[in-house]
Amino acid sequence: MDEKEIYKLLDDKKKENKDKIVISFYELKIKRNLNKQDTFDVLHTIGEELIRDNYKVYRTNQKYTYNNKDYIVESNELMIGIKNNI
Repeated sequence: MDEKEIYKLLDDKKKENKDKIVISFYELKIKRNLNKQDTFDVLHTIGEELIRDNYKVYRTNQKYTYNNKDYIVESNELMIGIKNNI
């Protein structure tokens, strides 16, 4: 996945819901057939961009709060970004 594709994925996710960005296992490993290293690199790039854009980033099995409810990033979710101003 090149940088242009990564930023398009992120932009599409923000259009779906700008307050909660979910990057799933399916999107990266199945749909795009990324290997382990490529998946790591994509998640690293997305994570850095979300942090720069004022998101708190969570990875699989981490706890987070969204709309005053506690959640855990599920095993089929590789990363979740929650906008800090909500």
